[in-house]
Amino acid sequence: MPQDRYYAVTIFSNEWYINNIISILVMIAALIIGNILYKKKQFQLFNYSIGIILAIRFIFTHYYHYSIDNWNIEWSLPLQMCSLSAILSSLLPLSEYYNWLKKYRQLLFEFLFYFSVGAFYSFITPVYTSGNEGFIYYEYYIAHGGILFVAFYFVYFLNYKPRKNSWIKIFGYSQILLLFIHLVNLYIGGTANYFYIVEPPIADNPLVIGKYPMHIILLDIFALIHFYLLYAFTRLITKSK
Repeated sequence: MPQDRYYAVTIFSNEWYINNIISILVMIAALIIGNILYKKKQFQLFNYSIGIILAIRFIFTHYYHYSIDNWNIEWSLPLQMCSLSAILSSLLPLSEYYNWLKKYRQLLFEFLFYFSVGAFYSFITPVYTSGNEGFIYYEYYIAHGGILFVAFYFVYFLNYKPRKNSWIKIFGYSQILLLFIHLVNLYIGGTANYFYIVEPPIADNPLVIGKYPMHIILLDIFALIHFYLLYAFTRLITKSK
């Protein structure tokens, strides 16, 4: 990908503070609305609305990239961790209504729950990988905010919990996914770098260390640690209740 496609928001800059504060306020407002509707037993309508809104975001984003001649197979496929999580954030709320999704909703939840770590770090060290023109700039925060919101909403309002030892199972599935995406990167060639397998992200993140292949090995280890910490924290809260 040409370097001008990359854009990183400087951490602790005015831009960083403004974007994150607005995003947090919007997520809090959505949680308040969700809580009100939950108490009124109207959370199913809320779930459906959230799922539809996030699904439309996904479709419109690809249309927008195409309309401004910015869609390219080397960087536009939804094969980044957060891109996949964004899809899950729309499917999970809709899984309550469609039979073909219902039997997978616990698995969808667990993937989103653990993968939301990526969205969390995307707010701390924001990096755009396909430019930041127009709607693309705002869509970044809508997508990543949607991931965190849906994960939080399903845990604390709808009482979804990761199953026993799900952290290691999702990590295992992730290794298969990593191998598949690495093969996709090799097949596409050029500057394809989905999941940041070929090259590390340009984010100023202390967890990004070294070059290929060491950076992906270390990121994998850090992901495993984060998955376990999320699992342990959730189990601890469940027991305390």
